[in-house]
Amino acid sequence: MDECSATQFTYGAVRDVETTPSETSTPSPLYFIMLMGGIPGAMLQLSAAGTRIGRAADNSLQLPDASISRYHAMLGQDETGQLRLTDLGSTNGTFVNGKRLPDRTPVPLKDGDRVQFGTSIVVKFVRPDPCEERFQHEMFERSVRDSLTGLYNRGYFLSEVGLLSSRSALHGLGLAILMVDVDHFKRINDTFGHDTGDRVLREVANILRSSMRGDDLVARFGGEEFVAALPVAAPDLAAERAERIRANLADRQIMVGGKTICMTASIGVSYAPAGRPHSVMAMISAADRGLYQAKSSGRDRVVFGVESRVRLGDLDTAMDAENRSTRVE
Repeated sequence: MDECSATQFTYGAVRDVETTPSETSTPSPLYFIMLMGGIPGAMLQLSAAGTRIGRAADNSLQLPDASISRYHAMLGQDETGQLRLTDLGSTNGTFVNGKRLPDRTPVPLKDGDRVQFGTSIVVKFVRPDPCEERFQHEMFERSVRDSLTGLYNRGYFLSEVGLLSSRSALHGLGLAILMVDVDHFKRINDTFGHDTGDRVLREVANILRSSMRGDDLVARFGGEEFVAALPVAAPDLAAERAERIRANLADRQIMVGGKTICMTASIGVSYAPAGRPHSVMAMISAADRGLYQAKSSGRDRVVFGVESRVRLGDLDTAMDAENRSTRVE
């Protein structure tokens, strides 16, 4: 029998598990595969011992959609080992293969069933074998990773940062957003060529990756710009992390054709404490304003953007104003 390396993926965390012949009696892992309402192909790991599903951050599986109740449904085993899904009296209902479940009545769930939560989230329930699990994970990774740097892409970052913020608040931590832009990147491309420019971007990505902690989220935002979300307890800790990243980048040199390229980056930071309502997109805009200020005031520095108190309803106005600002290389 061939052995496969099975990879378990749960929205924001990935861990590799080696499957051995002695583990063949272990029950198959359980997943919802996202079909609609999230990133298609996302593998949402479940537990037969009990998975509570809902919008609130303290659920086993959080689905941050307005049509999902705070505590929407529960998946678990009955005394015979049969998996059953129970709607917890949700407002917009839980549906299995198009049929709405009665409130608080466990209904059997089988491999391949299509489940709808609320009006927007549709998933497929699966019990993949290790090879299928690895294949599904690899396909999903290709869709959420930047092909040049290996970091997450912008779409995945934006889909996950709100979840990270709410999970951090449960532990009394605020959220910091760092916007990182490589200084004089166009000059590097024009002088040394795009292959060297790509090498610089990969090196920046490596430094960012090595600077992150377990719960941090980092991505390539576009071009020579990167973004990171850090759960931290105070703004001075966010500034300290950003300064450490800036210094690590400034210390790294790349040799090209006998010449040395010194990399520097400008970093904009925004911060929202735990418990204060905030818009993550407004925080990104505030960090971007800090980045613009860092560029304008000499580059190779960390600048806090104006703290955002923009309500969700004011977001479009804030983003329109930000899009009119002038970018400095």
